[in-house]
Order: sequence, then structure tokens, then C-alpha cells
Amino acid sequence: MKTFECQHCRQLLYFENTSCVSCGRRLGYLPELSRLSALEPEGETWRALAEPEQRWRFCANAAYDACNWLLPADAPVAETLCRACRHNRTVPDLGDAQNRQRWQKLERAKHHLFYSLLRFRLPLATRDEDPDRVASGRRKRSSE
Repeated sequence: MKTFECQHCRQLLYFENTSCVSCGRRLGYLPELSRLSALEPEGETWRALAEPEQRWRFCANAAYDACNWLLPADAPVAETLCRACRHNRTVPDLGDAQNRQRWQKLERAKHHLFYSLLRFRLPLATRDEDPDRVASGRRKRSSE
């Protein structure tokens, strides 16, 4: 797994970090750029020091400390989950502390997987986005 550097203080960072251990800045992962970025709050959104021209918002699962990935702030309002979390079909009862802790551990592992899938440029379609391919494991031919 690649290591990163805080754009504010140059501290070494790891993929799972949600805040810089040196300067304390909030961190977010930009999957399209494959970068972990220090953030500046901008009202309801965030400015990533790695990509300051665009505004970002966190995946909805960040509220459960289960994701540190960012989405463009101008993404459709209905799009609340990042590219990895969109694949969740079942989430345990998060009111149970043990369930929540296990789910967070699972999500960390899943995000490592999706980091690699993105690096290898493999397709990431969900069942909703491509039901034929995901259900069968392959795309149907036009003659089928």
C-alpha cells in the first residue's frame, strides 16, 4: 500500500488515516486522483489541499468512522456514497457497538481492495449500475 504525505506539514500518512498525527488536519481520500489529502473546511464542503480548485464532501459512511473517501461536492445530492461504499448491500445494526466495530474493520479491508481495483483499472459497476453483468459475472452478448 502506498504511503502519503500531508500537504500542510509533510507528515507521513497512511491510507486509513482520517487526521494528520502531526498537524491534526482532517484527511480525505480522493479516489479519482489516488491521493490522500489534507482538508480545509469550506462551509458544508471541504477544500482538498491536493486538489484545491474543486470542493468535496465525505461519503455518508464517514459519519460512522467507516470511510474517509471523498465525493465531488457537485455530485448529485442522491449520490451520498463513495465508489467503494456503493457496493454495500447489507449493513449490520450499527446501534450495536460490536457490530459497528466489526463493520468498520470490514470496511477498511474493502477500501484496500477497492484502492487496488482502481489502480488496476478494473470495472467497479454495482448491481444497480449494471445488473446484467454483475448478476451473471459477464456482460451478455447482443445475440443472447
